Amino acid sequence: MDKQKGPTGFIVVLPGEVIEIPQDSDKSWLTLFYSLPRELAEKWKPAYDLPRCPYEVLRTDKYDHIVCDDMFKLLVWDCYAWSAWQFFQVKDRKGNYRDIPGNWTQYAGYFPLWRLSYSIIPYIRMKFEQNRLGFQNLYNIPQGVEVPWLTYQQFSNLIGNVTDMVIAEQNWQPMIDTILENCTVEDYETTSSTVKTDFMRKWHHNRSGKPISLDEMMESEDGDIFDVADPRGEFENSVISEMQIASFSESTITEKDREIRFVS
Repeated sequence: MDKQKGPTGFIVVLPGEVIEIPQDSDKSWLTLFYSLPRELAEKWKPAYDLPRCPYEVLRTDKYDHIVCDDMFKLLVWDCYAWSAWQFFQVKDRKGNYRDIPGNWTQYAGYFPLWRLSYSIIPYIRMKFEQNRLGFQNLYNIPQGVEVPWLTYQQFSNLIGNVTDMVIAEQNWQPMIDTILENCTVEDYETTSSTVKTDFMRKWHHNRSGKPISLDEMMESEDGDIFDVADPRGEFENSVISEMQIASFSESTITEKDREIRFVS
């Protein structure tokens, strides 16, 4: 007898039907898109012009030329990766936790923390599903009703809290600490920057110079592997209201002042 397989996508229950949205489908990123603030969504105008009522976007192919465009996925991924990066915490010289030094554009694309900022996106999407920000809520929105734009600060609070949750639940902080402790000059962009200059001073005095990969970071001292998704494998292979966003954020808000500074 064939072994039964459970759903591999997001399940939506509607009157008279059950819908499954595959996790690797183009429309699977719509929950993340509809939570973006204007300031980020407008970075790609076709996406910014999508109707704020998701009724037809979800149920027809009328807007597939936008949603199925690679630029749509890149917009969502880049916005969430950059936003999550703002809330990664690393140790300073005194052992206190702080934001990553400098700007993420000063780091190379294969820097392990840069890659991790993309790997965390599927986890963020799943958190949305678990906290009334998922596809069930989008499908429950009646025709003609629009999803309100989140303010920049609401989005900042939301992603800051969700990023903290994922890092804690997946126990990624030790891995993040190890990544920063094993930085190499190749982890920085070739252009000169203050953060790179500071690193080079420490490099010549305190570092062994031995590079370490993200795969090595994912392996603990006991040989266990941290559950970090490969962004390439992940990416290619009910109304959402401001009240719901506020309720979710306030229930988990930390005392840290979370303010995202977007880089043009």
